[in-house]
Amino acid sequence: MRSTLPTLLLLAVAAFAGACANQTILNDGKVPEATPEVSPTPKGFAADLRAAKDAGYLYIYLMRRKDGGQIDYHDKLLLSSHTGKASRRAASEDGTAYTIAGNEPLPEADINALHARFTISILTQDSQSANSNQNSAANGEK
Repeated sequence: MRSTLPTLLLLAVAAFAGACANQTILNDGKVPEATPEVSPTPKGFAADLRAAKDAGYLYIYLMRRKDGGQIDYHDKLLLSSHTGKASRRAASEDGTAYTIAGNEPLPEADINALHARFTISILTQDSQSANSNQNSAANGEK
């Protein structure tokens, strides 16, 4: 009885090892597909501006740090605290620019607070052209 127990245990281990799939055997004869390395292209300000205009926002602001550096965590906190009514915020140009868009102008106090750290370009659309953009987009979907 003693000699049969180790023999049975050895047989069970051998059967289990043989039942498991061997990755080398599964891949035999198959050439692994190479995945091409795609580096993301930095999104430019023009794409953000076009998207904001196509969405029909009346007020579009471009923010850049005065020192030309990347917008960091503290800058984002400042931007979000002073652009609460904005509908869209998008980083572009490798994080050196921020596009903020909405249908209401930012309050002058917020603009002044942001101007201490950022250069601000204010782009506005008249409501007539914004409505025609929305109408043409709606007509294009039909």
